Amino acid sequence: MHELASADDLDGVDGAATATERAVRTRLTDTLSFPVEVGDGLIVLNNFLGRSVSSGACNHLGIDIFPTTAATRNLLSCVDGVIDGQRINAGSQGNAWILRDADGVKYRYHHIDTFAEGLDVGSQVVRGQPIATMGTSGNANSPHLHFEVRLDGSSASAVNPVPLMVFPIPGVTLGPYTGCG
Repeated sequence: MHELASADDLDGVDGAATATERAVRTRLTDTLSFPVEVGDGLIVLNNFLGRSVSSGACNHLGIDIFPTTAATRNLLSCVDGVIDGQRINAGSQGNAWILRDADGVKYRYHHIDTFAEGLDVGSQVVRGQPIATMGTSGNANSPHLHFEVRLDGSSASAVNPVPLMVFPIPGVTLGPYTGCG
């Protein structure tokens, strides 16, 4: 049998919360740099919390950025930060980088073709630095970037990246919001 701690039991415990404390919301204050090298013919599917495919579930935690030309597209660091994780042939995401900024926010780049030379987990990156090329790894049927922003790294903390970027961007078409509900 488990006993519940009373508020008196928590006196002197650093960081202990009570049910009467207000929640603290994390807010991103900086805008993000566009995560793909800009060129003619990029389309952003504004499908956060929508479907990743036409018949999929309404749980897509990012946006998809597709080229409309066959040119190789460099993926760019959207913030100053550190490479926090790397995935290689990891299920539906395929090859992926996970970046972390100074506030602990994580940025996920999925379906990578090639990782930029000289970068590893722990490498420092700067906004606009090439980190990979767009590809078709994982469950991607055509080259694109699946891009996510997670406030604390968990899928429950995912937020829509589109409002965090400044549009319009020359050469980039932002599609209408296609989320569910």
